[in-house]
Amino acid sequence: MRQTAKILTKLLTAGELNSEDTELFADFRLPEVRAELDIWGEEMGFDLMDINSSVYLIPNADSDLLSFSMKDIRENDRIPDAFLQCYIIMIILWLLYGGKNNNPKSAIFLQIKDIVKTLDERFADAGAPLSMLLEEEYEINFTQIAALWNAMPVQDEQRRKTKTGVVLRACRLLERQRLVDLVDNCREIRPKKRLDDLMIGYYLDYQRIEEIHALMGGGVICRN
Repeated sequence: MRQTAKILTKLLTAGELNSEDTELFADFRLPEVRAELDIWGEEMGFDLMDINSSVYLIPNADSDLLSFSMKDIRENDRIPDAFLQCYIIMIILWLLYGGKNNNPKSAIFLQIKDIVKTLDERFADAGAPLSMLLEEEYEINFTQIAALWNAMPVQDEQRRKTKTGVVLRACRLLERQRLVDLVDNCREIRPKKRLDDLMIGYYLDYQRIEEIHALMGGGVICRN
């Protein structure tokens, strides 16, 4: 039980356990420890994924205790601002992992100005298929979010909110989750191994990749 408690503490505080933690990593392989961790996972609402010599704690989407909530994103913002942050993060992940080959990773870094440019293109037509899908299926007012984005300047020291500023805020949120590094005086982001592992080894199985391409390309998502 003590071994299990140490591993669980490490996973809850650091989010991962890797082979550098030699003793804990070896203990994780013990059948009795895995069984105890699985029980904790059922009770607390998380899964453990062993990916690329690292173990990651992945909260269930409906876990009130561990999952990332809209409240964490909103801070003092209105709901449309929070949805805008979510959409920016979705675009960042798509730009990084939107490849169509066996390895979905399509970029090793992104410049902030290129993220802004992509968002400008996406928000140019609020009546596009993507916006209708978001509004009808996910109950997100994409038109309102687009208006919020389009009303902001790219950069302006006199304005509290700018396109560059809200993109950087989304990047810093990912940075706090130890998923990306902000480099070159905050002009560029680079994904960390943690993000590569989670996206390629867990979130982007074949079915999810097909859905992402359909969504971001404006096509129809087919479900069985």
